[in-house]
Amino acid sequence: MLRTELATASRERVLRYLAGAIHAYTVMARDPDASDAHKADINNRIHYLAGHLTALTDAREPLTEWRLDGIVEHVAPLNSRLADNIRVELNK
Repeated sequence: MLRTELATASRERVLRYLAGAIHAYTVMARDPDASDAHKADINNRIHYLAGHLTALTDAREPLTEWRLDGIVEHVAPLNSRLADNIRVELNK
């Protein structure tokens, strides 16, 4: 369902969603109980999401199937409360 929402959302909504996902991961990385390995995983996911965000700021860059798959893959581990909060952006 998220993939469909991303595919049908406006470019602006997708960009806002990606920015929200990156922000949500920075919140998760502040958890004092998070292990170094978990923080490294979060950093890696931020890296990939920031790459998608940067590419999609160019209006000529299409939201391809490959990019949709990558976004969905890298937001999947988000804390469910944070994920629900940013998903609202796609459905406004």
